[in-house]
Amino acid sequence: MTRFDGGALQGASELGYEQTLEALLSFIGRPVLVLFSGTDGTPFISGVVSGRLDRGELDARLQDVLLRGDDTAVETLFFHVGSRQSGFVIRPDEFERGFWQRDDQLVVHLGRCAISVLVRGELTGALERNETTTTELGE
Repeated sequence: MTRFDGGALQGASELGYEQTLEALLSFIGRPVLVLFSGTDGTPFISGVVSGRLDRGELDARLQDVLLRGDDTAVETLFFHVGSRQSGFVIRPDEFERGFWQRDDQLVVHLGRCAISVLVRGELTGALERNETTTTELGE
């Protein structure tokens, strides 16, 4: 495999911006595996994060980076995985499309970036087992 762009639609129906946000928000608190890749032929997977998906608030530092000189405010949603240091941002002006690749994989295209969120399967099953073990050890 030389490229991963979240896959083709292959019979899946596209989701609008609001539907994609609803799907992402339904994953809050669940262990996920997130794959970052390009949609323009860039190599394969450029980043991977795993852990519990949460919605974060933008801090001033991140807001300055995201505004990129825009004078008008744009609704910006920040999702982080595990710690606040790892995550992704959804902005309507960058949203291209969202779709379910499978029942357990949501794909979001933002500009030239594809974000794939896997919520079940062997990899996320291992994350759940690890999270349970960690929780039990910490109690």
